[in-house]
Amino acid sequence: MKPTEDWIKDWRYGVDPNLEKSVSEGLIEIFKDFWLWANLDTKSKSTQQRYSAALHALGGYLIEQIGNSTIYSGTTQDFLAGYIDAGEGPLIYQDNEGWQNELDTVCRKLYKYLGSQC
Repeated sequence: MKPTEDWIKDWRYGVDPNLEKSVSEGLIEIFKDFWLWANLDTKSKSTQQRYSAALHALGGYLIEQIGNSTIYSGTTQDFLAGYIDAGEGPLIYQDNEGWQNELDTVCRKLYKYLGSQC
C-alpha cells in the first residue's frame, strides 16, 4: 500500500517519457517521505488504503498534466504544490463526491507536510 516505484508504470502517459519518469520518481520520493511523516504505517489498513489510493490518483493526474502540455519548471515539489492547497486538491473524481473528498483530505495533509519542509 505504501507508495512504490511500481506506480510509475501506472502513471505513464507517453508524451515525454524522460520527463514523466523524472517527475514520477520525484513524486514517489515525496509520497514516501509524506507516508513516514504522517506515520501511516501505524494507521488502520483502511486508512492506509485510502491514502494510497489518493496518492496514486494524484500522481497519475500530475503526470497526465505534463502529457497535456502543462509547463513543468522548478522542482517536483513546486510542481506538486501548484496543484494542492490548504483546502483541496485537483478535481479528479468529478462524478464521485466521496472519492473526491478523500483526495481533498489527503491533499490538505500533503500540503501541510510540504509546508513543514520549508
